[in-house]
Amino acid sequence: MADNILDMAVRHLGSAGMSALGNALGLPADKSESAFSTGVGSVLASMMNKAGSESGLGSLMNMATKSTEMDLSSPGDVFADAGRMSSLQDVGGNILGALLGDKQAGVLNVISNALGLDSSKSGSLLKVAAPVVMSILGKLVKSKGLNLQGLASLLLGQKDSIKDYVPAGLLNELGVKSLDDFSGPPAESAPRQAATPPPVERKSGFGKWLWPLLIALAVLWALNMCAKKEKIDDGSGGVVMEQEEVVIEDSTPPPADDSATTTPDVGTDTPVGTIVGSEDFASSFRSYLAEAARDPNKEFLLKIVFPTDGSMPTAASLPDVQALIKIMQENPGLSVIIEGHTDSDGDAAANEELSKTRAEAVKKMLSDAGVQAVRVTAVGVGAAKPVADNNTEEGKQKNRRIAVKVDKYTQ
Repeated sequence: MADNILDMAVRHLGSAGMSALGNALGLPADKSESAFSTGVGSVLASMMNKAGSESGLGSLMNMATKSTEMDLSSPGDVFADAGRMSSLQDVGGNILGALLGDKQAGVLNVISNALGLDSSKSGSLLKVAAPVVMSILGKLVKSKGLNLQGLASLLLGQKDSIKDYVPAGLLNELGVKSLDDFSGPPAESAPRQAATPPPVERKSGFGKWLWPLLIALAVLWALNMCAKKEKIDDGSGGVVMEQEEVVIEDSTPPPADDSATTTPDVGTDTPVGTIVGSEDFASSFRSYLAEAARDPNKEFLLKIVFPTDGSMPTAASLPDVQALIKIMQENPGLSVIIEGHTDSDGDAAANEELSKTRAEAVKKMLSDAGVQAVRVTAVGVGAAKPVADNNTEEGKQKNRRIAVKVDKYTQ
């Protein structure tokens, strides 16, 4: 049975939260729960409509991921505090703008007529319901490790639970006749290919030897560096190099031609080039952790290389990963999110799966080094969160990346 988000939202507020919401919005005491349920149902219907396109679904994933930063643990306290209530509604207004665009006025008019409220109160109601729903959605995405397809399935699974709470006329404003008209983004019939893809050298029977080979290369690399630099005991019996010693700027040779870094991400049988961070990961990440006020959305790119037909990092990826391992060992209160990203070329589902597999490969390297698995969340978002223009080859290379973000940090 699908998770019932409407029921979860109502239970999260509880009687105290409903009472505080009614007082804040000037709703009759016996109407607060039904009005809130109508607001939640309307927001969920708007999300289903948004999820009908790949770009809309990617936007929802981005908003849901960021929503976990909101503190709605005590909704009654938030509603009773004028300042916090105003901030919450500012967030809700931004969410509604992204969900509804120019349809927002029509939707508010429908809800006002259905609940017998003026437009100001119905707008305030939706601006509360939207962040509450988005917060719950974000927690489900994170706890279940949902990808874009999983998010679409979760939203479409809400049809039965909201059908009695969607006001008459709302679906018409959204451009559909019934809830059954909502569906996820259409699947591509075939992966998009580059105009002149380079030949692919397939490997046979090598996969099972990749990790042992990688570990052997790691040992040889560490021994070689130990002969030149001072060793530091990381407390677990292993050898971890000083920060400036593990960042090797020129360790990865440039590709022979442009095709090595411009091939679309279409799966494990097609070259995907290298994913390279533009900054000194270790020093940048340490400086960020030392800051009193940190941007929760800031990402730090790992200098990391993947084989052209796989998702296991090569030995050239060891320096930054080793630096991350050392930072995790030094900061037991630190939990991170490893995000895999691709460019927009190729099949969207294949790209998303590939990005998740790569993120999980980095997580395994941390876990194998003794970092607790619960402290590392691996997420694959495919092409949903580009940082550059996917219409240029340079932009595509920037979008193919592995990013580290702070999930939780206590000193």
